[in-house]
Amino acid sequence: MNLLTETQARVMGTIWEADRPVKRSEIQSLLTDKEWKTPTLNTFLAKLVQLGFLRIEHDRKDYVYHVLISKKNYLAYETEKRLKKLYGNSIGDFLEAFCPIGKTSKEDIREIEAYLKKLKGKE
Repeated sequence: MNLLTETQARVMGTIWEADRPVKRSEIQSLLTDKEWKTPTLNTFLAKLVQLGFLRIEHDRKDYVYHVLISKKNYLAYETEKRLKKLYGNSIGDFLEAFCPIGKTSKEDIREIEAYLKKLKGKE
C-alpha cells in the first residue's frame, strides 16, 4: 500500500463517504472543494485504480468505482507509517507531541484512558 497524496486522499474521502460503489459523474459532483475537469478527475481515479484502492467497472457510458481498501485500513496504515517516520515508532513521543500538557481537554484524556483500558483488556 502507498500513502496517498493530499488530492488523492480528497478523492478517496469522497468515495469512502458515499459508502457504496459510485459513478465517475457522481464523484465529480460530490467533489465541491474546487471545479474538477473530467480529464483531471479521470487521471486521479486511474491512479487510485493502479494503486489498488479502487476497482473500476463499466456501466453503459459511465464508470463505477468500488472501494478495495477501507478508510479504516488506510488510516491505520498511514498512522503506522507516520508514527515510524516522525516519532521513531514511539507512541509516548507521539502522545507528548499530540497531547501537550495543559492543552489536552479532559474529554480527550478520558478517551485516551478508555482506549488504554480497552487495550489492557486484550492482553
